[in-house]
Amino acid sequence: MKRRELLMTTFGTLGWLAANRIGAVETVSLRERQREIEPILEELEEFSGKFSNVPRTDGQLLNMLVKIARAKNVLEVGTSNGYSAIWLCLALEETDGYLTTIEINPERVKMAKENLKRVGLSHRATVIEGDGHKIVPTLDGKFDFVFLDADKGREQDYFGYLYPKKLAIGAIIAVHNAIRMRGAMKRYLEMITSHPEFDTVFVSTTLDDGFAISYWRRR
Repeated sequence: MKRRELLMTTFGTLGWLAANRIGAVETVSLRERQREIEPILEELEEFSGKFSNVPRTDGQLLNMLVKIARAKNVLEVGTSNGYSAIWLCLALEETDGYLTTIEINPERVKMAKENLKRVGLSHRATVIEGDGHKIVPTLDGKFDFVFLDADKGREQDYFGYLYPKKLAIGAIIAVHNAIRMRGAMKRYLEMITSHPEFDTVFVSTTLDDGFAISYWRRR
């Protein structure tokens, strides 16, 4: 099977599993930890619309992808109140990795820090307050997983800040709302789907909205 076909098959299967809430690839440790923090997750999900959080199945998919990639250095742009950061950090507990997450709204920064503390994951993340367009270009290191969920239509700008010097070979970039807001993201989606060094697939766990997930092929 060709690399691109394999990638599409793999991510398509992951999307189907997440959509049907089948935990075949979840580790026992994740299930146990999730049970411990379930009341907090449910509390945050009650206000998911207000804070533009990902649905639970999307959070689960992000968690799976980080673990499958064995990601150690993760970047999130668009923290909001920290809901998706919790799912990312749960995975980083397994990979012994670290999250850098950026949020421009001061009140949401405070919420995110508090929520990560409440679930016992603040040691896995640094929450930075400010404009991602100013902060991302200043960051050190190479990221092996990037989650973009900020100002829609500016994804190509973030890509420009990161590629190639701030991405590790084999990095994954996951962009949320790539189905429902594909019009606003047209510039980025056309670029990334035709990029000679990236394989990109669209994955939905909700059959409503979803991700554009791109993989930087190892040379």
